[in-house]
Amino acid sequence: MRVIYRGDLDGIVSAAILMEVGLCDELVQAHPNDMQAGKVDVQEGDIICNLPYHSNCGMWFDHHSSVIDSSAMPEEFTGLVEVAPSAAGLVFKYFLPDHPELSKYEQLVKETDLVDSADLTLDQVKNPEGAFLLGFLTDPRTGMGYQQDLNISNFQWVSSLVELLTKYSVEEVLDMPDSKERVNRYLEMQEVATVFFSENSHLDRNVIVSDFRRKDILPANRFLIYTLDGLSEGNISVRISNGKAGEFDVISVGYSIFNKTSNVDCGALCASYGGGGHTAVATCQPVLDKSAEVFKEIIIACRE
Repeated sequence: MRVIYRGDLDGIVSAAILMEVGLCDELVQAHPNDMQAGKVDVQEGDIICNLPYHSNCGMWFDHHSSVIDSSAMPEEFTGLVEVAPSAAGLVFKYFLPDHPELSKYEQLVKETDLVDSADLTLDQVKNPEGAFLLGFLTDPRTGMGYQQDLNISNFQWVSSLVELLTKYSVEEVLDMPDSKERVNRYLEMQEVATVFFSENSHLDRNVIVSDFRRKDILPANRFLIYTLDGLSEGNISVRISNGKAGEFDVISVGYSIFNKTSNVDCGALCASYGGGGHTAVATCQPVLDKSAEVFKEIIIACRE
């Protein structure tokens, strides 16, 4: 059975649980926007995790508020969809009663909840370990996918993690050569990334605005910016960067995880531009000739 999942920690852990219960023998990584645009070949019986619904699927697990609140939300389906810290938590909750052996994932699921809901401490952001570090390494917004000189591609590495997590602990996975290569790169770049974020970001009232277009994205976790002098007073960030192959731009909107005073519904805001996500974090991918205008409009919508 195929599992279509998003290649972040939430999607990876969801797929690992499905593999553990014998419902995954083929993996398909997909991006939410590609699902929404009908670019993903969803086949009858596929299981979709942490991604928008498709009528061909056999099971669906998701926790994004923008999906639940949309008119496209199906009335009937097999699986579990509700607002929750992570999709992995929903997969775990759904299968645990019939598969008590899944209890070995309980701590990993709890930590995935914290990573995906950005319920993190300052120390977990600055000095991540275990699942928190793996979460930052697999987060597309960290930028590991832009590192082209690693031993294997980021796609290959992320694809390997699902099966590895059914056999090894997170710490053991992080100690493997291809993981260690990424850990070392990540740690090396944090000081450089601090300078990069500071030079390419500014505070617009309460909004931390970052423009990374036509710049090489450095591998750094997306919460680092909320710790920097001159920016930490902001309560929401709006970031624009180059999309895949320069075909579009990616705009990310998210609450500061330390200054939790924004009332903007990021998911609804990005959904109005063809994207989506959660109340606290979301993305959209406007076409190039519209991206500057959309970027400006989103910044204005986030101002207090």
